[in-house]
Amino acid sequence: MFILRAIFRFIKFVIKEIFSFIIKFSLIILIGFAIFSYYMKSTPPALSKDTYLEIDLGAKYNESIIESPLSFEENSMTFYQLLKKIELAKDDSQIKGIILKLDGFSLSRNQISELGKILNEFKLAEKPVYSYGVAMDNNILLMSSYSTKSIMPPTASSIANVTGYSRELPYYKNLADKFGIEFNVINIGDFKSFGENFKKENISPEHKENLQRIFNKSYSYFIEDFSKNKNLDKNVFSENVLAGKFMGESSKILFENNLISELNYFENLKELEPRVAIQNYFPKIKISKNKIALIYADGEITYSPTKSLKQNITPENLISQLKKAEEDENIKGVVLRVNSPGGSALASDIIHNYVKNMKKPVYISIGEVAASGGYYISAGGDKIFSSKESLTGSIGVVSLIPNFEKLSKKIGINMNEISMGKYSDLYSLTSPFTEEKKEKLYKANLDVYNEFLEKVSEGRKMSKEEVHKIAQGQVWLGGEALENGLVDFEGGVMDTVYKLAEDLNLKDDFTVEEFSTKESIGDLVNSYTSITENFNLKIISNPENYLKTFEESEEFFLKPITYFSF
Repeated sequence: MFILRAIFRFIKFVIKEIFSFIIKFSLIILIGFAIFSYYMKSTPPALSKDTYLEIDLGAKYNESIIESPLSFEENSMTFYQLLKKIELAKDDSQIKGIILKLDGFSLSRNQISELGKILNEFKLAEKPVYSYGVAMDNNILLMSSYSTKSIMPPTASSIANVTGYSRELPYYKNLADKFGIEFNVINIGDFKSFGENFKKENISPEHKENLQRIFNKSYSYFIEDFSKNKNLDKNVFSENVLAGKFMGESSKILFENNLISELNYFENLKELEPRVAIQNYFPKIKISKNKIALIYADGEITYSPTKSLKQNITPENLISQLKKAEEDENIKGVVLRVNSPGGSALASDIIHNYVKNMKKPVYISIGEVAASGGYYISAGGDKIFSSKESLTGSIGVVSLIPNFEKLSKKIGINMNEISMGKYSDLYSLTSPFTEEKKEKLYKANLDVYNEFLEKVSEGRKMSKEEVHKIAQGQVWLGGEALENGLVDFEGGVMDTVYKLAEDLNLKDDFTVEEFSTKESIGDLVNSYTSITENFNLKIISNPENYLKTFEESEEFFLKPITYFSF
């Protein structure tokens, strides 16, 4: 037995050292590459007269700024910076027009709406916008409709997939039953469907209703916006789309139906030269002592940083940035750009409280999604802006508690419990989940839900009963949220900034300062190490640690969370 243990410890040590070496060696290579890339950056090209701005919409335009020593995104830009540069280019005599490259398209529907509005303003200066792509789906086609001329290659191998919508939602209960895993989901709100795909065999009527309403509304926005941009009869266009006329086709069918403007190869567009990538375009920006802080709340909401490389929102990080803006006398107000599906109720409440009590005005700009916990923190702002395609609401609470009792027995683990005190095993992952335990957790979640309603009621100046009617986990598009009172204005981040400046009487005398989140090499090393230890070494060393991995994530699995509906 002693020899076996010694062999096992040796194997464990070797595995750990191998992983450690790989991580350290990889970091050395990454750091070296980052230094090399920094010194190899070329000087931005000088602009000549009648230059076209080339915008690659396959590139990433982040909704936050992460200052990392291992960042390899050369000349990376935020989405706000993209919009601002286009706005400044409108009045730049050296810029003749814009070319949108649509291949690898990465923008969300709310970003299409925000970018489209800026492009429409750009065209008012009698400057053309061209777009080019080899493939068109609903989103790409909609983006192309904001251009003066949309172009595709004249080949049958080009792609046209414009349709209504189709989604496949996997439900895992039968699979979980085979493994002996049970998922107990305690939700407040009939439409709060997070976790139901683990508990149910099929989609619930409430979740299906919620999704169909959102998809139908989003489809109607697509039809209306595209038809307006291309001056088409929206009823005829919709009939053709739903009949499958533009699905599984090529550029030819789109051109014949006036959905695009021209068939040509990009290499032939010699008249659209010279060009400069928008990342290398540096317009003059007026600097003012009056500032508006643009702070990003991007990712899932957790009380403390998660042991992963995934970006998240924590009270410590976000409040430190809000506090910095509050203490800077040159900063007159804050725009908080929220992109979050939710997360910890505790963390959401702490952030909400700080936002609500800020001495300077805080205007909320909802990005792609501010749902559940994301809306919780938004409700503390003075005014809320949202694009009509943004997702918001999902005011509800859910806890998900997996039970591995049957799985433990299947793999030969006998759990022997020693306990004292009622409910001491409330969060146990292997003891029976009784009705009494379920009632206990339901009451805890109900308290969180009522507190959620009260905070939204106070922030939106609505009665608790009014909030409850549009809560219960229901998710709303921004256009619907404007109608039911969850947001104040339709608009994107630029609209939010300008409205705040107007309300502060700053006119055009202000500068936007984007706040960033800093990551050190130590943070990244800790993240890599934590991932390796949690999901490799721990499970290899002892099968019981398979269960312990879930126990260490109790904020997510056990405590009440205000998480996104789907």
